[in-house]
Amino acid sequence: MSNIRMVVISMMAFGLIGHIIMNLIFGLRRFDREAIEYSFESISQNKGMLLWFLSTGFFLIIVSIINSFFTHRMTKQIIKPLEPLGEGVRQIQDHNLAYRIDYQNNDEFRPICNAFNEMAAKLENSTIQRKKDEANRRELIAGLSHDLRTPLTSIKGCIEGIETGVASTPEMQKNYLGIIKTKTADIEHIIEQLFLFSKLDMDEFPLTMRRTDIILAVTDMIDDSLSEYASRGLTIKFTKKPKNIYVLADVLMLRNVIINILENSVKYKTKKQGQMNISAAVENNSVLLCLTDDGPGVKPEMLPKLLDIFFRADPSRSKQGSGLGLAISAKTIQRMGGTIYAELPDIGGLSIIIKLPLLLGEAA
Repeated sequence: MSNIRMVVISMMAFGLIGHIIMNLIFGLRRFDREAIEYSFESISQNKGMLLWFLSTGFFLIIVSIINSFFTHRMTKQIIKPLEPLGEGVRQIQDHNLAYRIDYQNNDEFRPICNAFNEMAAKLENSTIQRKKDEANRRELIAGLSHDLRTPLTSIKGCIEGIETGVASTPEMQKNYLGIIKTKTADIEHIIEQLFLFSKLDMDEFPLTMRRTDIILAVTDMIDDSLSEYASRGLTIKFTKKPKNIYVLADVLMLRNVIINILENSVKYKTKKQGQMNISAAVENNSVLLCLTDDGPGVKPEMLPKLLDIFFRADPSRSKQGSGLGLAISAKTIQRMGGTIYAELPDIGGLSIIIKLPLLLGEAA
């Protein structure tokens, strides 16, 4: 608006001055003779007046041209960067959240374009996470329905057997009641695991975080469980044990994480006597606890989903577990500030790596 006012005022002033000069020079008829004679007499008395009029008009013309030039240039510099921003907004409206603005100029608009790209990235990640959560909820419902159906069917069959007289002897009735008790315990375990997962997922499960010598904690847990797992066909070896490795962790929950991993190795082992090798190492201010078995492993494309809730690498083995153990382990380690992931070692089997931040200054 200021530029428009400048141009209009300049044109009006130049027109007024030009009109006066033209009347002074050519003596247009609408001016009476006395006024023209008076004007010429004034100019003859002050010869600089005409020069002043001409100089002022020329100055206003120059100002108007310069103003128009800079107005056009500034408008171009503002509108041109707004075009990719406008295109970016249209792409986001069309749900193309992967669109990014490639703005190379190092001017005032570059931070705005960078902010737009950051916003688009957050929206994209949020959408991906929402879709993943929706998929997890569907898997949760499907998995929970599947895992509850089997024990409930057994309970229902036993009850019908007792009611119809199929279990006619005290021994058969005792056997049926034993099955009911076992399947009820299975359902109770699934519900408890699901409740624990939900609490961890909503950050409502309290963890008792303490300074912990992780090597000592894992060693104590293995010593307590060595004979039990050996009787179930799993030999555990703990090698590569650096000293004085401290982390901030809930020892009881960390123990449960390791037990979940050991239980999976027992369930899916293909050898009469399976092997679990545990090792620890310090890397980039973190401690890596690696648990590697010699079981059948999984397909490479299944690794990213191995820690998802109710996921099973082999659906035909669903009777061996609820699929909640590793998902609970993942949530637990995340709550401790670490990460957990799976790898396929070259020697075969499956490796579960637990990565926890090292308490700085505590490693020897």
